[in-house]
Amino acid sequence: MSFSLGRLRPMLLFVASTALVAGAATVPQAVADSQPQARSAGASKSVTGPRPFKSTSYWNTPLGHAPRDPHSGTWIHDAQAHSGPGLNLVLGDWGMPVYRARASDPLVRISSGGHTVRVHIPRRARAMNGSDAALTVIDKSTNQVVGLFGAHGSGTNWSVSGLSRYGYQTNGIAGGLPGGAKSNFGHRGIPASVPAVTKAEIRRGKIRHRLEIYWHETASRTPEGRSAYFPMTGSESGKSGVVPEGAVIRIKRSVDLKSLHLSRAAYVVARALQKFGAVVGDNSGQGNSMKLQGNTNWSGVLNKNSLRRIPWRDYVFVKGGYRP
Repeated sequence: MSFSLGRLRPMLLFVASTALVAGAATVPQAVADSQPQARSAGASKSVTGPRPFKSTSYWNTPLGHAPRDPHSGTWIHDAQAHSGPGLNLVLGDWGMPVYRARASDPLVRISSGGHTVRVHIPRRARAMNGSDAALTVIDKSTNQVVGLFGAHGSGTNWSVSGLSRYGYQTNGIAGGLPGGAKSNFGHRGIPASVPAVTKAEIRRGKIRHRLEIYWHETASRTPEGRSAYFPMTGSESGKSGVVPEGAVIRIKRSVDLKSLHLSRAAYVVARALQKFGAVVGDNSGQGNSMKLQGNTNWSGVLNKNSLRRIPWRDYVFVKGGYRP
């Protein structure tokens, strides 16, 4: 899913489609009956509680003394050769809108690629302006994290070209993978709560989960010949890079982040990259980057160059497929 992709053709709401969000074909079908039922709208409360997924989830477990991948040097050199002095942060039209829904928000039924989801979507919700037209909805009232792709609409009138869904109280692993929940599917194994750093996390001063990094161009296979490393179900086709999807990059444990004189907000992101790392989950088309929440103002907080003080030599790749 490159930033340069054209807008995918939307599909009518309520109608199942053969178009798939990348990777959806590799996991079992999740039908409407498997979706949790919404609570009464009168019991609504804004979600500001714990992070999605179990505390023992792959996404929420620190890397600790994770082993280094034998190809790490080659992959870091790839970053140095193709992505400037450091990691970019993406905001504006390509930032990822993230909404936390209430049970009182409109309950929308959306179908795509043989999957159906019922999810509350806030009336104010809008997809990113970038051509992927994506957004994330975290709906604790229906116990799920939902990603919409090629999304257009508002209120109860939404159309999509792709869909992902991961149960809020599951381990966040796609069905079909070891330990995965059958009803979890989409975006090749990347839950929609992972791709974007949110303003709320920066305000709290802590990001407590693994993130997603977009690589300039990924490899179509791992060095061992697999399509991708766990926790991903597959990789984007037609790519000729060297870093496989599912690989995890982190800031080295030996790096003293406080000595880099980062802003408070940049330090919060850097600490998450050191403690939890980021999964190479998609292609950017230009430079290596991470997304910030799109539906908020980052002026005076973070900008695209906020992590440039951290050179690529301070990063390392964790052994492919490692599960802490």
